[in-house]
Amino acid sequence: MQEFAAHFEKIDDGEEILAYVYAFASERGATALSYHCFPRFETPNSERTFVHGIGFPEGALETFVEEGLMKIDPVPALVFANPPILSWHKAVAMTADDPVAVNYFKRMREFGQLNGVSFSLYGPQSRDGYAAMVFEKPPGEMPEGLITLLHGIMQAAHVKICQITVHGEEAVDLSERELEVLHWMSLGKSAANIATILSISPDTVKTYVKRLYEKLGVGDKVAATVKGLRLGLIHF
Repeated sequence: MQEFAAHFEKIDDGEEILAYVYAFASERGATALSYHCFPRFETPNSERTFVHGIGFPEGALETFVEEGLMKIDPVPALVFANPPILSWHKAVAMTADDPVAVNYFKRMREFGQLNGVSFSLYGPQSRDGYAAMVFEKPPGEMPEGLITLLHGIMQAAHVKICQITVHGEEAVDLSERELEVLHWMSLGKSAANIATILSISPDTVKTYVKRLYEKLGVGDKVAATVKGLRLGLIHF
């Protein structure tokens, strides 16, 4: 654990931070991780929420957003009302009389996402976040204290991402095309996807991404999106 903490402190890249947390969690039974960032004073169900996922089946996160499942997901409100940790099994029991929630969890079962745990995350100046982990077996069967440990690590990751993106919050002047690229990045689109959408080459997209990073003072997609949301540069 000391080695983990020492290396964690040296990372200043949002995507690398989340990948490192996931690697630690996957060694202990986690199969997927999602990190949700949303504008201040909004909720994880907001259409402006950015979701970065690792380990999910191909297309699962895109479906989660595009089908509107993110907007009706009952778990975020429940975990913020009952912080900081909530298993999905418990959330199912708490919403058994809510037909919208029942349909939501039915869809999640179709994805094979059953053994999940959600975390409420708290950052400086009301920059809250939300995360979820999926496991090979029910959380109740995990070693005692493991879920609490993973929440603590995820909380530290959220605070560090907030710190990475807090510098230089003055107005950033982006071109219309740069704003378009940032918008599609926030929806999880790859450079190839964005190139197709905007009818430009992937290399041109990469050039715009490099300019975005330079103007925003960040070095990765997660940090760029978090800062773009914070500065009101991403619109839906």
